[in-house]
Amino acid sequence: MSEIFEKYKKAFIDNKKEIIRKGFYGAILLIALVFIFNLFKTNKATDDLSKADMKENAKSLNRIVASATVDAVQAQLDAMEQSNNTKVAETVKARFKRKFANSIVVGDSLTEGLPLYGYLSGDQVVSKIGASIIYGDDMFKKASSARPKNVFLAFGMNDMGNYRGDAKAFINRYSELIDMLHKDSPKTKIYICSISTPREDAIKDNASIAKYAEFNEAISKMCKDKKLTYIDISKILPEHPEKYAPDGIHADASYYPLWLNMMAEAAGL
Repeated sequence: MSEIFEKYKKAFIDNKKEIIRKGFYGAILLIALVFIFNLFKTNKATDDLSKADMKENAKSLNRIVASATVDAVQAQLDAMEQSNNTKVAETVKARFKRKFANSIVVGDSLTEGLPLYGYLSGDQVVSKIGASIIYGDDMFKKASSARPKNVFLAFGMNDMGNYRGDAKAFINRYSELIDMLHKDSPKTKIYICSISTPREDAIKDNASIAKYAEFNEAISKMCKDKKLTYIDISKILPEHPEKYAPDGIHADASYYPLWLNMMAEAAGL
């Protein structure tokens, strides 16, 4: 441990003149000490620190030293503390993969974020950009062929346009596919997610998605008729608007734990 401390101490001293020139000696010293403290507070043995870990930590310090303002320095430090060297994030992702063992999520491009960001494995997701229940037979067949314990369905965003706002026609087709899935895998429990709420600016750009509330009401009624669990995810993004992707329809990586938690709770995972 002392060797690593000396390594960072030397790196800091080497950059001391540059730090003084920028007028941040006091701030940088504090940040460096906090960083080194955080590095060791996990009680991790020195032998467990790989060369890759040390290299990344050194890069992080260099980025902090190169910052142009105290505010920027603090922002980078906050980001490092929140990420915790990504180990916490990886632990969360591993937990979701265990929770959803023997479960499959089927859906469109929003669903694609689950394996894309590593929250579920590729085997736990059946998704496609622009997916629609109009052409959903193959996706439903693929899910049922795995005979999973649980299937979570998330469709509707693209279907609002494909069905030209006709919620009844959408539900008729959705119901057919659900019946097919149940017939092919009768022991599988089926859960239906609502359509996520698009942002107002996205609706202005694409009027076809304006009927999301009407479609969600139709999905909810279908679930009652079929005695299936309806999972209302429509409030997640409006309550956490910072998680919207720039297009106002999709979401960033931080959205997915919230969605997964809702599905896990509904299924008792």
